[in-house]
Amino acid sequence: MIRFFSSLFLLSVFCSALAQELVPKEQNEPVNGKNPREREPFKNPDLEIFKKLFVKRRKEHMEAIKGLLKMESYERRYKMISVMTEKVYNVIETKKHVLEKAGFVPNNISFPKETEIKDALSSILENTALFGDIVLHIPDIMHRILKQQPMWHSIMRWSFSFVSQMRHLLDKSTFTMLHLAEQELQFVPRDPNYVNPYWTNPSEEANNKKATFKKEKRKKEPRITRIEL
Repeated sequence: MIRFFSSLFLLSVFCSALAQELVPKEQNEPVNGKNPREREPFKNPDLEIFKKLFVKRRKEHMEAIKGLLKMESYERRYKMISVMTEKVYNVIETKKHVLEKAGFVPNNISFPKETEIKDALSSILENTALFGDIVLHIPDIMHRILKQQPMWHSIMRWSFSFVSQMRHLLDKSTFTMLHLAEQELQFVPRDPNYVNPYWTNPSEEANNKKATFKKEKRKKEPRITRIEL
């Protein structure tokens, strides 16, 4: 499990390297009888590859969340989430310095060409999304961890704000999830009707399990038949 989560932070480097190899060659020949200047703008291959790999990464994130939710031991789940979120925080903090040093300004138009910036950008987007998933699906543990790590708040608040300015790189479901996570963390004011749609109260879940167990136990208990003499 830990080996799987660690791999999530390394694949973005491969994404950046692959993107560099697939930069299109300039085309000057007319296509379908049209002058190149008259044709529709050519899609940025780096951006298209980034989006596809990001969607793939989101599927891996959801598998990771499912694995956490299947853990019956609260302490094991807490320790695993503590390790994951600490790695997420460290990666985001490191990549934030890279972008600031490069003078990168987030916006909804451009996509960087420099490998180092693309790597930093993908790392921040991926890890912020994973952080948001954990916040929404397992808020009881996340709020407990964040209460013990108040120094994380400023970096994570910056990260969510940064990602919202790069929303053109996100799929719709991820952007919606991140907006909900911002509200759960109260980085932004909560909507009047805000509800976390992914979370079940642990106490209610435990009570439901106990009730089900008692019901099944009663069914399995042998009935004593009274014999009249």
